[in-house]
Amino acid sequence: MEHKEIYDLLKTLKIPVAYNHFDVNQNIVPPFIVYDEISSETFKADGKTYYRPYNFQIELVTDKKDVALEKTIEELLNTNNIPYDISDEVWDEDEKIYHNFYEI
Repeated sequence: MEHKEIYDLLKTLKIPVAYNHFDVNQNIVPPFIVYDEISSETFKADGKTYYRPYNFQIELVTDKKDVALEKTIEELLNTNNIPYDISDEVWDEDEKIYHNFYEI
């Protein structure tokens, strides 16, 4: 899966989506998604890189625990045959927001 494909897929959730961050002047409020490319193992042989997969971390940000939205994201990934791991859920006490992380 490449950048445009993951972006287009996440946009179907009808919440704001950005790669890495939103511009400060956009004034985005939860819920929203930010996704990043994370390191991946390339396939190399004979001094060449033959395959470089894209792996992404999807971060769902909400102002309250949103089980329905989490389930919608998981169903979207499953429907599109995208294996994922839920890597973490963090409550940010200072900002009063939840961060849910999916790795694909």
